[in-house]
Amino acid sequence: MVIILKKYTTIPVLVEVKRILDEARSGREWSEFLLSLLNENKRLQRVLAARSLQERFNLVEKSVLESHEKFREGFKFRGEEEEQS
Repeated sequence: MVIILKKYTTIPVLVEVKRILDEARSGREWSEFLLSLLNENKRLQRVLAARSLQERFNLVEKSVLESHEKFREGFKFRGEEEEQS
């Protein structure tokens, strides 16, 4: 029979912080709770980074579209000037 012992540690935190975390963990084991907080934080950081990239892309895309429209305004097909006169 093999017995596997898990190692534990203590993390010093303010009593108020521990009380708030203890309420939030809703009876879950501390390791599970803290890992879920970490994973959720990482997921949210990825979502925010993706949104930031999308916003930058939209700004670049808008700039390119405006530039393209201005470029096209500068050109007229032959005969257009005569039709407008």
